[in-house]
Amino acid sequence: MAKTVFNDIPSKGKGIRFILAIAAIILILPLMRLAPWQDKGIINPDAVIMLPNYYMNGMVFQREKTIHVKGTTEAGTRLEITIGDNARSSSATTVADDNGIFTANLETPPARLEAYSLTVSSGNNTLLTIAEVYVGDVFLAAGQSNMEANYYDYYKSSKKTDSINSSNLPSAISNPNVHFIVASHVSSSHAESRSSNIPLRSYCSKKWLTATGTNSDFLGYLPQFFAEHLSKKNTNIPIGIIQTAWSGTSISQHLDNGKIYNTHIAPLKDFSIAGILWYQGETDAIYDLDSYRYLYNFALLIQQYRQLFNDEDLPFLFVQLARYSDNRNTTIIRQAQLDVLSIIQHPETVAMTVSIDTDKGTQDNIHPLGKDILGTRMADQWVAMSLHTQIPSGPIIDKARSARQGTSASISFTKHTAQDLHVMSPIRNLSASPQHYAVHTSNQISGFEAAGSDGVFHKATATVNEDDTLTITSKGVDHIQQVRYLWSNSPQEQTLLYNKWNLPASPFVIDVS
Repeated sequence: MAKTVFNDIPSKGKGIRFILAIAAIILILPLMRLAPWQDKGIINPDAVIMLPNYYMNGMVFQREKTIHVKGTTEAGTRLEITIGDNARSSSATTVADDNGIFTANLETPPARLEAYSLTVSSGNNTLLTIAEVYVGDVFLAAGQSNMEANYYDYYKSSKKTDSINSSNLPSAISNPNVHFIVASHVSSSHAESRSSNIPLRSYCSKKWLTATGTNSDFLGYLPQFFAEHLSKKNTNIPIGIIQTAWSGTSISQHLDNGKIYNTHIAPLKDFSIAGILWYQGETDAIYDLDSYRYLYNFALLIQQYRQLFNDEDLPFLFVQLARYSDNRNTTIIRQAQLDVLSIIQHPETVAMTVSIDTDKGTQDNIHPLGKDILGTRMADQWVAMSLHTQIPSGPIIDKARSARQGTSASISFTKHTAQDLHVMSPIRNLSASPQHYAVHTSNQISGFEAAGSDGVFHKATATVNEDDTLTITSKGVDHIQQVRYLWSNSPQEQTLLYNKWNLPASPFVIDVS
């Protein structure tokens, strides 16, 4: 056909024919140079398959989301990747590119407690098999030491740590349906961080562990209690925890180009998860500059992690800092954690767990008890998100309006968080539990302060109104311009504000308009 076209051009158009011929060659040559495997791939029975190191026996894939399998092998190898059992399976075919990199997207089989298997084949040759993989709900447990704190690393070698005796420690869970891996404190340079592997602790370098027996000693108390409570609510769904928390780290280290992000988070790209658990900020509370940057960095971190996991609605659940007096800017970090709720995109899938009433009287320890209470609260929040129902939260401050010529202020809270406001006294001893952590009282709310134009705060009285607002008055202030609540690093007040879920209000400071 090309010859006919060329002959139709007058002889005086030889130059044009030459140009067209060259153009045809340019278009056709790349197709002629394609290797025979680049369209369909080649069967390679001797191919060596390398998957990310967290692809191991016992692993959990996220239910109801696409399974993205990535790895490396010889360039051009045609692969079939399958997950399933004898009854049902899901497969996808892929061809490794020029660099030997392959990806495959598989439909996820139903969640269940029984294991499936994952196989990688080329033709009729099985190249790799992971015999025991599960489908359930997978969570990233990130942050610093209060997410990481476990028995093995924090308490095993010491009978007493500050206010916590070994006899006071909670009992670890024993649940064969909770599977986990724990990242080690190893980082690399940015250039070396392109690996798909996570630096894993030696005890989980060969398989994901089940949270049974002494295995549970390796898993952070907070993620294990979160998983336990969630497992009780969804008894037929396995739970997977990928713990990347690192003690003593600032939030900047968890951001893109930070050492923890590079080696612990980035390798998880495209691995589907159910949500992120976050407890961090104590280190940033030590330094003024870090404290004042925290709001910006925290909002950025949530955005970056959602981008990495390719899910703008990915649930992000975090703990507001607990009582602790030694870090000078704890109040500023708490306020930043509160403020992020009002500036982050898709706030319906972000939840803050208030910890101001959960420490069981161990506020002198930077790693207080009460992780069982926090884990239960976080699990309830995630379940509500997954069901698209109202998320249980303590009263979240919205506005402060001047009233009665400034002699009082009216405090309102965000929609749905202030129903049935009442006063309770937290149980600040070892008898506190997820089911019983505060008791009702007829006493007034304590912990409120007000300031006028001079910025000096004075004790204030807070009265609960029938419309679930508060009226704030202070004998020491004629014209209230600011109100704050529980504004100290380790507030000692015994009567706090709660709502219909019996969840406490967050500490806050707000200008009166």
